[in-house]
Amino acid sequence: MIDDCWNQIGVDGDRSCVQLKTVIHCRNCPIYSAVGRSLLEREAPSEYLQEWTEILAKTQPDSTQNSVVGTVIRSSETLSIMVFRLGEEWLALPVRLLQEVTQPCIIHTLPHRSDDLFLGLVNIRGEILLCISLSHLLDLETPQDSPSNTNAILSKRMVVVASEENRWVFTVDEVCGFHRFPKTQLQNTPVVISKATESYTKGVIHWQDHKVNYLDADLLFYNLNRRIL
Repeated sequence: MIDDCWNQIGVDGDRSCVQLKTVIHCRNCPIYSAVGRSLLEREAPSEYLQEWTEILAKTQPDSTQNSVVGTVIRSSETLSIMVFRLGEEWLALPVRLLQEVTQPCIIHTLPHRSDDLFLGLVNIRGEILLCISLSHLLDLETPQDSPSNTNAILSKRMVVVASEENRWVFTVDEVCGFHRFPKTQLQNTPVVISKATESYTKGVIHWQDHKVNYLDADLLFYNLNRRIL
């Protein structure tokens, strides 16, 4: 049984949850995030698997169907992603890499080590982790938030992700939740994409009128290891 507190005391309920003053919206709450992640990772019902087995057994259309923004990549698999925003850019990483989303905390710089990419160390639940600037790695512009823009400040989050060997922390301007897409919706990177994320983008997904750059996590971790460790 799922504890859908957001429908009872959250933004879709009577809004009596005391955490709303801090997180503003249920999608920024760790309870909501944890439930979303458990849903994405749950085992599919046997009837669902059988239905898709029958569908995929049928003749598939040509795998090179053209679209306005690129060639649609055909695959029977799905993508489970976390969508987030950095400045004006909408980005996504695989959910499987996500360890935690938390409120921003103090970054402790290291003399002669901290720079524009490696910001320093953060304490996440008693564990000291490396904090990096994903904006700098992707060469994105980072507009300064006005002190009067309360919503922009409150929506910021720290995201903890893990590769096979290391864990990294980076700050984002907004976490927009977890979503699942068929890989048929993953499109080739259009020529007009900003050069900032081009080398790290595996494809583009359309979500709520936004073009979301699906990042190449392997390349991202490789360059973090090479440049920092």
